[in-house]
Amino acid sequence: MFSNCKSTGTGVYGVYNFTVMCENIPVAKVFVSDDRKEVKIEKETKDCKLSPDALVMVAGSSIGTQKKYYEKGYWYKQNHVGCEGVSEYLASKVLSCSNIQEYVEYEQCKVNGIDGCRSANFLLEGESFISLQRLYDIYHGGQLSERIRLLDSIGDRIQFVVDFVYDTIGLHIKEYLGKMATFDMLILNTDRHFNNLGIVADLSKGQYRAAPAFDHGNALLSDLSEFPLEEPIETNINRVVGQPFSASLERQAKELGFGLKVDYDAIDALLQKEADSRALKTLRIQLEKYKAIIKR
Repeated sequence: MFSNCKSTGTGVYGVYNFTVMCENIPVAKVFVSDDRKEVKIEKETKDCKLSPDALVMVAGSSIGTQKKYYEKGYWYKQNHVGCEGVSEYLASKVLSCSNIQEYVEYEQCKVNGIDGCRSANFLLEGESFISLQRLYDIYHGGQLSERIRLLDSIGDRIQFVVDFVYDTIGLHIKEYLGKMATFDMLILNTDRHFNNLGIVADLSKGQYRAAPAFDHGNALLSDLSEFPLEEPIETNINRVVGQPFSASLERQAKELGFGLKVDYDAIDALLQKEADSRALKTLRIQLEKYKAIIKR
């Protein structure tokens, strides 16, 4: 389980305590009873200490401007509304077992003592991320979400965005949108919008590609003010409101053809290793609900 690692520890009151270290970083605590009949493993959460110089303010979320940190090729986010770090982490586990090949991998950590997550910068040298909102603003001005709201049907809204991007940069994004919409349906992402959907551009070469899947913090009922812990999971699931093409995550995914496929054997094996949480329970409920549609 922990390759290339070492352990240090002592026996106290009949229980042996070990800390597993990888590259001088604690990654897990292991508790072994004196009779060796009970073994308990708890993952350690790395605390990343970042200087104030690493702090940047990133606008564009539907919940407002968020604090983020960027240092040595990694983006760091502190939890803001609840359990976003767990949501990002579990979402990337699902993506690793899916037909979405371009995605950002998240790991849980503490950011200056506060629970959160981090991810590597997904841009190569010379590349930049251009959100669909930014692209629309450059060429037409105004809010893309407001423009498509004038259209009557989900299909018309989707087609407007697909046509706009193709007419502007010659890139087909319908398959990209279909995979993302189905993934958001699965993980109950309430914060997918035109600032975290976009393209990666190398303007010096005139090359464009769909952006990797990223930013899933407001999923799996992570917002504790919107989805209280004391409420049943199913009750909270029924409260979920989606975007950007419809308030129904399922209806917009269906309109785009349910593009996501997931290897259920692979994701089940991964999830068995994860600590129990409401986010994990919610993910398992959603995986079972949509099994007939997305199982690969």
